[in-house]
Amino acid sequence: MPQTILVVEDTDLLRKIYADKLAQDGYRVLSASDGLEALSYLRSETVDLVLLDLIMPKMSGLEALEAIKADPRTRDIPVLILSNLGQESDIERGLSLGAIDYLIKNEAKPADVAEKIHLTLDHMAGRQHESAAYRLVVRDREGDADRFVEDVGLVRRFWCPACEVEVNLELLPNPKRQGWYDTHIVCPMCGKEF
Repeated sequence: MPQTILVVEDTDLLRKIYADKLAQDGYRVLSASDGLEALSYLRSETVDLVLLDLIMPKMSGLEALEAIKADPRTRDIPVLILSNLGQESDIERGLSLGAIDYLIKNEAKPADVAEKIHLTLDHMAGRQHESAAYRLVVRDREGDADRFVEDVGLVRRFWCPACEVEVNLELLPNPKRQGWYDTHIVCPMCGKEF
């Protein structure tokens, strides 16, 4: 199955140019015209890399990047910024928020961008460990369950107050420590974390 690239660019022509080049290189390409649309894709699709513009309507690229890196389900997806903003402060901000690299549009041809994506995905594949994520059901009233329910403020024990379903304990591989997991209590329906 081909790797999936999400191209987030508000200019139709540029979005099409990058999407066509990446599709020609064998990638599956999804396209979004703003940060909100990108986040919607990331909730419903498996994406291997995000190519992200910064200046967009509705939600800027930096706001989208912050949201991607704050969500445990998407924070490990590599994000490559491609923008006309070339000031040092913009570059530093993008990288500090978690982007893997920052390319300037008028300095990088579509072939250069495609090559950077290829190198990034190869690098990620080489260092990626095959650690699966898990969802576990928590047994109520055992261990520290009562204290946890009280500290977190769950009204109906281990139930999502909005969806009325049991929440799960989600274990996500910690990329910095082999064999370690980050845990989250999450609603399987709405995705809200507790």
